[in-house]
Amino acid sequence: MPDCATVACVRRPDPTPEALAVGSVIRGHRKRLGVSMAELAARSGLSQPFLSQLERGLTTPSLTSIYRIAEALGLPPGIFLRPSSTADTVAHEDDPQVIRVSESAGQIARVLIPGGRSDVMEAYEQHFAPGQGERPWFEHTGEDFVYVLEGEVDLELRGQEAIRLKAGQSAHHRGDIPHRCRLTGDSPARTLLVVTLAG
Repeated sequence: MPDCATVACVRRPDPTPEALAVGSVIRGHRKRLGVSMAELAARSGLSQPFLSQLERGLTTPSLTSIYRIAEALGLPPGIFLRPSSTADTVAHEDDPQVIRVSESAGQIARVLIPGGRSDVMEAYEQHFAPGQGERPWFEHTGEDFVYVLEGEVDLELRGQEAIRLKAGQSAHHRGDIPHRCRLTGDSPARTLLVVTLAG
């Protein structure tokens, strides 16, 4: 059998502790609820090989994937985010989790409420960078509040005219309407997104 000393080998990166922890949580909840991986793939619209990689810690899910898995299992998305190691009364994190928004885009978000801290509310500082792809459409129970910290974005609600939001402006909308924010122009932007998940 050839080895890496004689042929060009492609090594996968070793699983990170965070990826292993998230994968373990996903697998644990899926099994507890009696959902097979094939059934979770069908419900979430994610491929079975991708879910297998997630559960084994070979990749870290994006926010889009977390939302799809959570909806498919009837759980709050925050349950799959990195748990807080500090007391519930602490209002900030020294090392906030940074997560990709989707597998297809380089846009990122900082998780402001660590996993397990709240079952009904999530908060993210979303970063929009030129040339990093567009965010996917989101749809979920509850409501969204968006406040623009820096730059300019368009809030799109499917079937409605886009709303242009500049720094200091905000918007509120139902989560069950497919929605997304898009960067306008060539300058980066940041928004605060607060999501209530109670339907």
